[in-house]
Amino acid sequence: MPNSFKLEALLFDLDGTLADTVVQLAKASKQAVEAIGLNPPLLEQVKDYVGNGVNMLLARCIKGSFDAKVEDIDTTLFKRAREVFNEKYTKGLSENYRLYDGVTNGLELFKSKNLKLAVVTNKPHMFAIPLLKHMGIYDKFDFILAGEVLSKRKPDPYPLEYTLEKLNIKKENALMIGDSNNDILAGQRAGVKTAFLSYGYNRLDEKELHFDYRFDNFNDLTDFIIKQIG
Repeated sequence: MPNSFKLEALLFDLDGTLADTVVQLAKASKQAVEAIGLNPPLLEQVKDYVGNGVNMLLARCIKGSFDAKVEDIDTTLFKRAREVFNEKYTKGLSENYRLYDGVTNGLELFKSKNLKLAVVTNKPHMFAIPLLKHMGIYDKFDFILAGEVLSKRKPDPYPLEYTLEKLNIKKENALMIGDSNNDILAGQRAGVKTAFLSYGYNRLDEKELHFDYRFDNFNDLTDFIIKQIG
């Protein structure tokens, strides 16, 4: 990292960055789509659809297209699908997830170095908080901003700006860490350096992402950060 970059805070995405949650998302999505009489998406499709919040995930699953829009779906059908998703996903939060290798140890190391840690996710608050608790990493974070709390979500910069304000950290002293274009774009637009994790759910060619740093696993990210801050 450049000498002018004094690292004080790490902002993490959740799904595809800290944990693999696609199976639990796919199960709830399948049940929601079936409840309104449509064919459910395949697991690999759900993996491509993750990243823009539950409403967009459901819209994509219902339409079978990444380019689907919520407003193009019958309001009554969509409301029913979301109700079923909420119920099934809440019940399934304690299973079918996997923390990526090195996440727990990495977070503990970062805390020992007095770095501020935050989660900035588009996953709704009603799911993100209990999921982080089930994973045993909830108390590692100084601040958690989940989806459907603010009126804007990544890739808009506001969630990152809001989080940095809560942490009392300047944008030039933070690093946004994520697996998708939403994370990278949000970081760029907020003036925050970005670290791309290649193992997650990103669906774009990496040439389309203009990140500052790239890592293939969480342990490499941890080693890099610890070396930089000493």
